[in-house]
Amino acid sequence: MAKFNIFIMVTLILASGVMASLAQKKIRQPKHVPGYPLHLLHCARRVEDECGKEIFLGMFERLPVSKKCCLQLIKKMGKTCHDDLDKAIVHLPKYSSRASTAIPKGNRIWHKCALVARRT
Repeated sequence: MAKFNIFIMVTLILASGVMASLAQKKIRQPKHVPGYPLHLLHCARRVEDECGKEIFLGMFERLPVSKKCCLQLIKKMGKTCHDDLDKAIVHLPKYSSRASTAIPKGNRIWHKCALVARRT
């Protein structure tokens, strides 16, 4: 039986929501990233769904990111994808009011994970 990948589903929903939100606000998708929703999907697929969930929840809750997920974030996803997904999430109406705390938390997650990756 195929494994249901919740993180990819969340990313698809986020990507479609971001595009709708951007259209409503008349903000254009970045010209340097053609196919932005597809880009977000490819980014999300670089980590296991369990890790995507840990990273996502870490932005909004006081939850730690495991060593396994830190390594996937740093070595598989990369900084650009991490930042793009963070920005996409906070552009959604449900999360936009928390952007001022979520983006810095996302940056802290990245830096903590970078330290973990250097030690291994």
